[in-house]
Parts: sequence; structure tokens; C-alpha cells
Amino acid sequence: MDAMSHSTHEGAAPAGRPRDPALERAILEAAVDVLMAQGLAKATVEEVARQAGTGKAAIYRRWPSKTALVIAAIRALHADVSVPDTGSLREDLVTCALHYSSGDERSTLLLASLLGAATHEPELRKAAYESIGRPPALALRSVLDRWIERGEIDPDAPVDIIAGVLPSYAFRQMVARREKLDEATIAALIDHVLLPALRHRRG
Repeated sequence: MDAMSHSTHEGAAPAGRPRDPALERAILEAAVDVLMAQGLAKATVEEVARQAGTGKAAIYRRWPSKTALVIAAIRALHADVSVPDTGSLREDLVTCALHYSSGDERSTLLLASLLGAATHEPELRKAAYESIGRPPALALRSVLDRWIERGEIDPDAPVDIIAGVLPSYAFRQMVARREKLDEATIAALIDHVLLPALRHRRG
């Protein structure tokens, strides 16, 4: 990483400074291009700025570190996370799972690279979880809590453990195989792992 990659306070935008959405899109697109071409370790904010046709200061006003920029660029390739309410527990689970199969090949490769690097860098791991891992996990937990209230899920089921199965498998697939979850794998996880565990009643 470049010398300023771990800064978290420099370059804060002055109060009231107007944002330029077109410039932000250009920066994020340039970040994706640089990451794809050079990899996470070699990519620099300087090169992103050069390809975006701007200066480093414009980037640091928006993202205080290289880590923040990388995460923002990867998030921009994925759909926003929402909490589904389809009227069916299974379909809600499928919708949550499909988040892990969203994005194109670039998003898969970049996220795999980020997750791989995050295992050795605590700061990067924390930032990646808060921005990328936590939102879909919270959406899934919200779905499970709703269906507990509706009586569809056994209230004695170890929901915290079960809720971790889907993201853990998805990220393992991403890092180990650099692949997204496919629809067949999603169906197998939900029908043969999640639903039986959620609905099993002791005795």
C-alpha cells in the first residue's frame, strides 16, 4: 500500500463542500480498473487519481484511506442490501443468499482478493466486515427474527449459529475458489441445511 493508505483522518472535506457524483463514479471505476490490473497490494491512490483524471486530494476528501477506497469500489459493483419480505421463509432466505451471487466476474475476483488479504490485516478485516460482511448478515438475521415471531422457526433453534452458515460458506467459496454461490448451491444450502435446522423441534 502507499504511504497514506492507513491514514484515517487526513483529507476530510470542508463543511458544506458540494459533492460531484460524476467524479466519484470516475474514481470508483478507475479504482476497479487499477485493482484488476495491478492487484490489491500494488495498487496506489496515485494511479487511481491519474486514471480518474483528478488529484489525490480529491480522493482523500471522499475516502480517508486506500482501504476505504478499495472497499467502496468493490461495494459499488454489488447490489444494495435490503431485507426481503416475500411472505415465504424459503424465498426470503433465497433472496438473502442471492446477494452473495450478485456482481460480475470483476466483483468476484476483487472481493476474493480483499478477503484473502484481510485474513492477515486486522484493520482491513474490520473495515471489510463492517462495510461488506455486516449488512447482508444483518438482513439475514432480520429475516430470521421475523419468522421466529411468525412461528415458522423453532424459537429454540441456535439461530446465531445457523445465520452464520450462509455467509461463511459464501466467503469460503469466494476465497478458496474465487467463485460466487450459484443457484444450485444456494438451493441445497437452504433446503438441506438451513430450513431443516431452523424448523427442527427437540422431542
